[in-house]
Amino acid sequence: MCPICWISGFIAALLGGSFIAVVNHPISWILSIILISYACYKFYEAKKRGNKMNQETKDRNKKTIFRFIQGVVVGSIVTAIIFYGLTYKEHQRMHDLLEKHGIEKHEH
Repeated sequence: MCPICWISGFIAALLGGSFIAVVNHPISWILSIILISYACYKFYEAKKRGNKMNQETKDRNKKTIFRFIQGVVVGSIVTAIIFYGLTYKEHQRMHDLLEKHGIEKHEH
């Protein structure tokens, strides 16, 4: 499995899925479909190139891909913790304000 092709496909799939999830507009849907199609192509290309590699290279590439995924997960967790820490007080203030005016009863 070619790590560069796989990582390129993974990033394209993340971006395409993000556009579909966040933006509600036909242009973003088209862009998402293009990105996800590109990701599928890169995954196919990675698999095709991987069939030509010897086992040692495949193992090394799997480790590279695994380290990349670890970095994405750790980066996502750290980012979520930092943004939660930065926005928690404002988030709580808005809930308190809504409850004060009887607009929302929010239970955590």
